[in-house]
Amino acid sequence: MPLISTTPARMTVASALFAGLIGSSAATNAAASPDAGLYVAGTATLTIAAPEPDPVPTRWEFDFKPEPLRLVQITDNDGSSDWYAFLTYRVVNTSGQDRMLAPLFELATDKGHVVRSGRGVPAEVTREIMDMLDDPLLQDQLRIVSTMLQGVENTRRGLAVWKLPDITADEFKVFAAGFSGESEPFFITDPETGERVRKILRKTRMLRYAAPGVITERSTPTPERIEARWVLR
Repeated sequence: MPLISTTPARMTVASALFAGLIGSSAATNAAASPDAGLYVAGTATLTIAAPEPDPVPTRWEFDFKPEPLRLVQITDNDGSSDWYAFLTYRVVNTSGQDRMLAPLFELATDKGHVVRSGRGVPAEVTREIMDMLDDPLLQDQLRIVSTMLQGVENTRRGLAVWKLPDITADEFKVFAAGFSGESEPFFITDPETGERVRKILRKTRMLRYAAPGVITERSTPTPERIEARWVLR
């Protein structure tokens, strides 16, 4: 069983999806236990104690304001119809100096899936969503990557899109990284080689949503945000 060691301060039991970030491929194919801190992959169960961010920011931080998570069904150019989730957001550089903005978004479900934004999303789907939103200041996940100037007058608006791996999920979690410079090192012991491997956890905004109702062509419930906090991931 892999072992993890970190600095002893600010330790809590991590959620199951935290374990999925040790290996994203493993997280995609394994089931996440509903019990905090348990990650089940085949017959192995891993309990992880993870550090938390400092209650007062110790490094630079952007002002990140997410808007509602929405679901939409779109027909691709090949005629296939798929469900997508998308999130618009605003970000302001209040860090005191110009910095690079390079956000990274992942969507996790209570069924054990972890999907990075843009992966498997055709360019025409992103264009259709942007046309639907009709916001001339909105930038997709590629165009928004650039130097972020300081001040409210330089507010940026971005869009993250995911192809939904499962429309039966009852809960979604969005992990938004790239909005803080805070990080925390930790070490895992490889169970096969016995070697200690250094990893870095980065301060990430976690948004948790409940998805009430059944997603159908005639009924597309809007996920309700039930939690928003910073985590190290």
